[in-house]
This record gives sequence, C-alpha cells and structure tokens, in this order.
Amino acid sequence: MGGPTPGPAIARALLSKDLRTLRDDRSASDVARAMHWSLSKLNRIENGKVTIGPVEVEALARHYGVDDAEELRRLVRLSVTSRQRMWWRDEHFAEDFTNFIAFEHDASHLYGYQATFIPPLLQIPEYALAVTSSVLRRPTRDRQVRNIVDVRLKRQESLWQRLDGDFPPSLSQVVDEAVLLRPVGGGDVMTAQLDHLAAMAKRPGIRIVVLPLRLGVHPGLGGTFELLTFTEDDDLDVVFIETPASDFLLTDREDTATFREITTELLDTDPSGDSLHRALTAAKATLRS
Repeated sequence: MGGPTPGPAIARALLSKDLRTLRDDRSASDVARAMHWSLSKLNRIENGKVTIGPVEVEALARHYGVDDAEELRRLVRLSVTSRQRMWWRDEHFAEDFTNFIAFEHDASHLYGYQATFIPPLLQIPEYALAVTSSVLRRPTRDRQVRNIVDVRLKRQESLWQRLDGDFPPSLSQVVDEAVLLRPVGGGDVMTAQLDHLAAMAKRPGIRIVVLPLRLGVHPGLGGTFELLTFTEDDDLDVVFIETPASDFLLTDREDTATFREITTELLDTDPSGDSLHRALTAAKATLRS
C-alpha cells in the first residue's frame, strides 16, 4: 500500500527542491536564458514562491537532461497537484498564514505549544469567538472576527476528515496549565471547552500535554508556536508563529530544528500521559468554586 498523495503545498515544495537539485552547478542565469525566462521567474520557481506549469516543467527537466519517462511523469504530476486551487486561496489573509494553512492540510504531524489560549484546532466555536473578539478588541458579531473563526473551523473540519481517512496525521499539542484556568467566554463556555479537550484526547492520534504551573521555567516560555512535519521529507518542516502585529512562517532547517528540539522537550514532561486528566480535574474544580 502506498502513502498519502501529496497536497498542493507539499507538491510545490517537493517540486521546487527537485528542480534545484536538477540544476546542480548550472548557472541560474544560463538556465533562465536558455528557457527564455527572467532570472526572477526561475528563482521564484526554485524558492516555491510560484508554481510552474506541466509543459514548462517537462521542458525544464529535459533541458537538465531528464529523459526517463516515469521521472518526467512524476515531475508533471507534482506540477499539476501544486496548481490545485483549495478553499484557503479564496480567503484574504496574509501570505504566511495562507501558506501555513496549505502546509497544515498536508502535514503528517501537527505539533503546537500554546501559553495563552486553547490550541486553535481544539477550540469550540464559542471559545474561538470569545478569544478572537478579545484579541481584535471587536464585538463577536464583527465580520472580521466571524471570518477568522470560520477559517479556524474549516481548518478543524479538514483535520477531522484526515483523521478519519486512510493516512491519518497525528496531533500533539502542549498548553500551559494557566490556559485551562482562564475562564474564556464565561463559566459555561469554558466548561464545554474543557469537556471538548477531554473528548478529543480520547481520539486516536491526538495527544494533549499540560505543563503544570509548578514546572517553573521551560523551553516553551520563548513563545507560542506551531510546528508541522512531513513524512515525505524532513527538510520540509514548517514553523508558524502568530503575534498580534504579524505572522511568521519559518522554513529554514536550522530554525525548524530548534523548534523540533523544544517540542520534544515539552512533550517529554508528561511521560505518564496523565497531565491532561489531572489539569482538567483541577480546572473544573476551580470553575465550580
């Protein structure tokens, strides 16, 4: 049985990497000239900033000396897949966030650390509305607030569909205990949110680790982040950092390796796997008091 078929984001990343490898020590200027392209176009293709059509990718591969029919078909398939239009392309968000959603849709493992709120993929709608409204300082009926929450719910729906599919990803999320103690949206909403976390943690492939306040300092104190990894290639790791001012998508291997190490250290704080149960029990008792 084969593995999952790459989605558009991974197809583009794999194709870009393959084309960089095929160019080898050839001058980018010489290749662009031979293809009658601008140097900027070639650079953007190799950096994954733009897609390349199937006719062009076959022509470029042949220019590089690729004549194996199966290899040419593989490159063409990656080109076709990379150009598929998915729902997030119709949303009007910053480029880094849009690209993050695309990678999230293809990720084999979805990791995250949250110091302030419940992880986005595990938020119930009422909690998501309360959080987004507070961060944007706008009412819950505001169009931008609703749009952000709608996209968050679409991301969740995409994940649940994949979890029920033939090649389910894994979801591992780490949160500070303070997140569970903060009654976002009021007592009823927070109680429902905590119950949702308990239910989600019972699903195969989902792990939720809670860092107790008594832990003191830990590597996650540097800030909230999300890490995506892919079975297709370790070089494709992606880290997303969201702040009130802007979003950042990190793809440099040295950067992503650092966040891999942080993630491992945070997950290792819960070897017995019972941190969520203990934290939920304490949080519910606090809500009732």
